[in-house]
Amino acid sequence: MITMSVLSPLLLAATLAAHDGVQPDTAALRGARQPATSVNGAVVFAHDGQLYLQRSIGTEAVRITSGSAWHRDPTFTTDGRAIVFASDSLGNYDLWQMPVNTTAAGSASVQIGAITRLTSSAAHETSPSVGPDARVAFVRGSGGATRVWMRNADGTERRLSATEQTERAPRLSPDGKRIAFIVINEAGRRVLVRSVENGTSPTVNTTASSDATVESLDWSPDGRLAVSTRSGVYALATDGSFSALVSKTHGDVDWSADGLFIMIAEYSEVVVGYNGDPDRGLDRTAVERFSGATAASTKGDAMVRVLAPAAPDAGRTAAVTSLPDGRAVRNAAAFDRLWERLARTYFSGADAAARRAQWDAVRTTQRPRALAAANDSALQQVLYDTQQARPPLRADATGRAAVSSAHPVATEAGLEVMRRGGNVIDAAVAVSFALGVVEPDASGIAGYGEMVIALKGRATPTVIEFMSRVPEEGGLNNTSLLVNGRYPSDGPVLVNVPGTVAGMYTAWQKYGSKKVPWADLLAPAIRAARNGYEVSQGLATTLATEREHYAKYEGSRALFFRNGQPMVAGDTLKNPDLAWVLEQIAAKGADGFYKGEVATKWVADLRGKGNAMKLSDLARYFAPERESISGTYRNYTIYSSAPPVSGGAELVARLNLLEQSPAPSRTGKRYTDDPASLHAALSAWFLVPSSRNRIADPAMWPIDVAPIVDKDTARLRWRCFDANKALTPASVRGDTLPCLPKATPAAVPTKPADATDVAAANATAAESPCGDEHAAEMTVCHAAGTTSFAVADNEGNAVSVTQTLGTWGGNFYVTPGLGFLSNDKLTSYGTDPTQYGSRLPFARHGSTLAPTIAYKNGKPFFAVGAAGNAWITSAVYQTLLGALDYNLGPQAALELPRYLPGGGFGGAPGAAAGTPVPYTLQLEDGFSPTVIARLRALGYDINFVSLPGELREGYGAAVRIDGKVVTAGADPRRTGAAGAITGAITGTKK
Repeated sequence: MITMSVLSPLLLAATLAAHDGVQPDTAALRGARQPATSVNGAVVFAHDGQLYLQRSIGTEAVRITSGSAWHRDPTFTTDGRAIVFASDSLGNYDLWQMPVNTTAAGSASVQIGAITRLTSSAAHETSPSVGPDARVAFVRGSGGATRVWMRNADGTERRLSATEQTERAPRLSPDGKRIAFIVINEAGRRVLVRSVENGTSPTVNTTASSDATVESLDWSPDGRLAVSTRSGVYALATDGSFSALVSKTHGDVDWSADGLFIMIAEYSEVVVGYNGDPDRGLDRTAVERFSGATAASTKGDAMVRVLAPAAPDAGRTAAVTSLPDGRAVRNAAAFDRLWERLARTYFSGADAAARRAQWDAVRTTQRPRALAAANDSALQQVLYDTQQARPPLRADATGRAAVSSAHPVATEAGLEVMRRGGNVIDAAVAVSFALGVVEPDASGIAGYGEMVIALKGRATPTVIEFMSRVPEEGGLNNTSLLVNGRYPSDGPVLVNVPGTVAGMYTAWQKYGSKKVPWADLLAPAIRAARNGYEVSQGLATTLATEREHYAKYEGSRALFFRNGQPMVAGDTLKNPDLAWVLEQIAAKGADGFYKGEVATKWVADLRGKGNAMKLSDLARYFAPERESISGTYRNYTIYSSAPPVSGGAELVARLNLLEQSPAPSRTGKRYTDDPASLHAALSAWFLVPSSRNRIADPAMWPIDVAPIVDKDTARLRWRCFDANKALTPASVRGDTLPCLPKATPAAVPTKPADATDVAAANATAAESPCGDEHAAEMTVCHAAGTTSFAVADNEGNAVSVTQTLGTWGGNFYVTPGLGFLSNDKLTSYGTDPTQYGSRLPFARHGSTLAPTIAYKNGKPFFAVGAAGNAWITSAVYQTLLGALDYNLGPQAALELPRYLPGGGFGGAPGAAAGTPVPYTLQLEDGFSPTVIARLRALGYDINFVSLPGELREGYGAAVRIDGKVVTAGADPRRTGAAGAITGAITGTKK
């Protein structure tokens, strides 16, 4: 064990008083977390990364940690003489033990001793719980790979069980013989209670609660459990025989040692699920909550205690109301955390030395301002100014041609082809196949997508559409595809006829230069598959998050697991099976995939496991060329994705609406600084007409985009805009606009709201738990996985592509010997044959993909695409605004903080009947405090989805063409890489 000497900055002194020479900050307490009470009645809790100790409820809190490290999960030993907690002082979270004396004479101080390090593995260790025999139960790992471990008094450690499942929040019973913890798997969340196994003693598992929203738990002295769920806090028996509502709020819970009270540290933040954002070892709960209108939450979260069990919220009293900290100490910790997080996450690589030096200079100028901030509002402004002064998080690339993609191997593949004289189409083909190798969870040869192509000499761009199709025998009359009325959660049944290979081959046949042979376009991808590539943080996160689904299948385990464990970032992944498949495509074109040996092996395997696909389905697949959806925005012309995809039409509609407001560039501010322009952009988002029963497969349904993209529609619907009030879901419902004045002429499709509209909207939301792009019959909701890239040259040629498997990991199934994952898009159709987008034979499915090219003065100016399910269209929209309204280059436009508008129906929680639900905004960090305060005043409900300084959601790719100069951006949200051609071509001719 390691003593305190290695962590001298962790503590203030051996004995801490309530003051440290700085005037105490007595602002109302917000955001306390993880309370624990001792047998002596003392209380310890975490707040903004520091630990605080009260001798008893109502006494003054004393801070017992300091510095920029984040300290969390405090708990007392059973005798109350020590606190065990987690801290990232040495990088990863480790467990530490701190002796405390809360019974010493003198009410103004607490005695503490030298701390001891309990764990030291390379993984995170959090959530300790201490038994009477000094054993400690804790969680080791992060993301989906968290497992419960036991540490014995002698320092030896062991896994609690051998079951591979996500495990969280372990709590040892008062007698130390049982343990309760949360299990997360395909079936949802549940609280499991089992004996703490010793030697050969039996283990009995009991499900105490199967509430899918369970978040926190603790034991009572007599062996009951307090369980916090999104619907409230409950006391229940461990065998599930009874439960009683204790509080209608929810949060971190602690049951007092005397059994009379339950402490609740309330919180209202929404946890955002995995969406392709890499696990970079960041603890996203480590967020300062501050106070006032710009706080992380405005719900009035407090730390309270209630009688247990009794009538709900009986005896509710505040447990702590203020903190005694010195302002400068808290300010320093908040600033240093922000600076160190960005330094570690974005400026630590060998290629970031110059940008790191700039970041060092920012610290020199901004840290004194942070220490001098007089209150939370002033501090938040300094933190925002600090981020505004930072250098770019990634480097862009400029030359005569450029590539922006999600992976450096793919970007280099495109550059390699262009160095040999290939054009942007050739490069796009190379990038597409390379991404399918190095980002196998996001896209691949068994996926689908769309490509927007702008070529010199063509008046307008064209679209190559390669969306997936329903097999001939996969229609609604094939009831064998569902089990008990539900689709499987993964596996071979879900695969639709894919389009990526046909799309790339068609694009090359029609528009490729032919200077570089087809086979050579696939050479970089084949090389990466055969020789191996480094597993990225993104792929490693997908494997860990979706481990349960990959682990079901032999081919998937063989490809992505080593020694029974998912591969991790930095591992080398070789895929000779995929290299062989790509060689067949290289030699035979699209027929190498849709016909011949590959097709025969694949269809035999899938069909033998319940899929409806036949060889004829593959052989008849084709990638049609379609007319792009177009519109104008201010001085630009926008060309985007075509039906059956709705993303392009909805993008044009939003820009039509936003065009009704003054150009933001007149204010000289970006939307992150200007609440008026952001409110207008949000209103434009919400006012877009519905695409339901208007956009689907053009070969099977009549397409009607006019009501969506018409300028007159935009002008009429913009009459709902109120500069001083946010729209609500109740006021905007597709074509139903209760917000319009009653005298509105019926020039475009609108109708008054009625009870039927509301009921239908509620029914739609209830029937689509996995979102609009998935059927109501889904068993499990997976995050949608996608990638996008852009290529352009200085001759007036540009390409934007978005391609995907559907979810992150597609169907999670790899046919042995073939080496690729497949799409899961059979789930993306409706089951009503009279409605657009139903699962009919040969139907192509819909999507919100939005690869886009903006023209300026009749020439390609900005190519952009994005990934991330619901974030796709928002990321494209916001990146375009950065380029078109604020004249940002692609790097700065990609690094603009994202926002995702959302909403719901029904009454506001806890409000009177009829109170409209506000629209919810998910925001990345990086918006000014003034903007946040104004948005809340307008009526928006805000949830933050990233840590301070972190860019997390909605990966994008972008290239800008300025005359003879082409610049590509690299999105830091994934392994984004920009590259450019600056020298002469070598050229080869066929």
